[in-house]
Amino acid sequence: PAVLPLAGYAPDEFIGHDFFSFILEEQASDQRAMFSSSLVAGLPTFSSMFSLLRKDGSELPVEASGSNFLHNPNIVGVIITLRDLTKQRTVEAKAEFYEHFDPLTSLPNRETFIHEVERAVTIARNRNRVFGVMALGLDRFKRINDLYGTETGDQVLKEIAAAIKATFRNDDVVSRYRGDKFFALFPEIRSQEHIKEIIAKAKTTFSTPLRLDLGESVLLSASIGVALYPNDGGNAEDLIRNAETALYMAKESGRDRYRLFDARLNGQILERQKIETDLNLAITSGGFVPYFQPKVDRDGYIVGAEALVRWNHPSGEIKQPGYFIDVAEKCGSIDSIGNIMLRMSCQMAASWYSEGLPQVPISINLSPHQFGRDDLIDDIKRALDVTRLDPKLLDFEVTESGIMENEKEGIHKLLELKELGAAISIDDFGTGYSSFSKLKDYPVDTVKIDKSFVTPLPLDRKATIIASAIIDLAHTLSFSVTAEGVETDDQLRFLDASFCDSFQGYLFSKPIPEHEFKAMLAAGLPIRA
Repeated sequence: PAVLPLAGYAPDEFIGHDFFSFILEEQASDQRAMFSSSLVAGLPTFSSMFSLLRKDGSELPVEASGSNFLHNPNIVGVIITLRDLTKQRTVEAKAEFYEHFDPLTSLPNRETFIHEVERAVTIARNRNRVFGVMALGLDRFKRINDLYGTETGDQVLKEIAAAIKATFRNDDVVSRYRGDKFFALFPEIRSQEHIKEIIAKAKTTFSTPLRLDLGESVLLSASIGVALYPNDGGNAEDLIRNAETALYMAKESGRDRYRLFDARLNGQILERQKIETDLNLAITSGGFVPYFQPKVDRDGYIVGAEALVRWNHPSGEIKQPGYFIDVAEKCGSIDSIGNIMLRMSCQMAASWYSEGLPQVPISINLSPHQFGRDDLIDDIKRALDVTRLDPKLLDFEVTESGIMENEKEGIHKLLELKELGAAISIDDFGTGYSSFSKLKDYPVDTVKIDKSFVTPLPLDRKATIIASAIIDLAHTLSFSVTAEGVETDDQLRFLDASFCDSFQGYLFSKPIPEHEFKAMLAAGLPIRA
């Protein structure tokens, strides 16, 4: 009776028929031979897999298990048990599909794409062809996941994948490589113009907004990198890596751009990638430390210090911010570095004062990105709670451009910092949006004159006018003034005569490690470099 639902036959429809006539024709003879040899050999049991023909003509994959009872006088026959393999075959087919294709977009996956590029290399080498590998990365896709959730993010990826696939020819291979990154293989490139046509085609994918299930629309952009065989690589690994490097270069140049691989710039890109990798290691292994540059009054006595980040690099060198800050800002490590500096500076300052050293305020820089974070105030409160440092001994340095990115929210954060008891300084005054018409509305305590205005003093007439005006107007608004980058006695004399309140620069001290700064504090003497 079980045969009926399995194959669609009634039991009596099998009677009088050759069992092998119900097996798929191209398999029947082999199965007959296997069954016969098993019975001749006297095997008590045997099994095989084949496709049974259903009554409606469709195929049913089964596993047949045979039990030999030919020598059993009570039965004298063969009992065959059939097991439906449909579900198993479906699972196997799905597993095989996922081995070669991305489960979300159904595009070829990374391994399949690499294999296709390897095949293209062989063909191109034999036929003397040029072909291209394109890396395409969605710009700021993380914002989609953050704003709408990963389910919507997956929907966007599926639609983008389908759109990219539809944009190119059938013999082009489009792959979802990983995350929000796609690759494409173009088996034959005819000319430089052909490359530009392909890139223009790719960009049309992003020319119209995507409609989300939530009823909203989003307009995405993508950065593109292209590497060509044989100039940019003679094997799949090199071509894919160089296309990805070109993509990285495109993102570095402002996003929504494309770049062809340029071997001359590759060294720079590799160096930046190495710095990025080393940065992440340094963040987890304690590689960043604060150095302290004293701020002094007109007589050279220490009245404060600015904490400046330094990197104990694996090479053994102490790296200054110019070496790594730009990379840190682009790769998002700047916030982690800022938090490390905040915690360590608070911890060190608290330890100095518990040792009885003079209490002077420590200035901590907040990058625009760090200042824009929603959890900034919580991070600061946490650092103060852990170290038990008096907030009155902290002075946060913020650039006006950092405040202006979201002025209303920025002013609110400044007020929260003031409520904690910390002081606020406007750093690099005069270099960005800076204007006293804005500054008068900010709850700040100090204006720092940027080094670019101090360096020409006192010989440059315009610089003297600007510096004097900044000091006079700041004092009128009840702000104190610190001059950065003071390196000569002439600069100091001019600034002092203009009633500048405090000074910072190599004339007094370069940024120094904690133990040297503690020694300066303990000595309590005027300092000069």
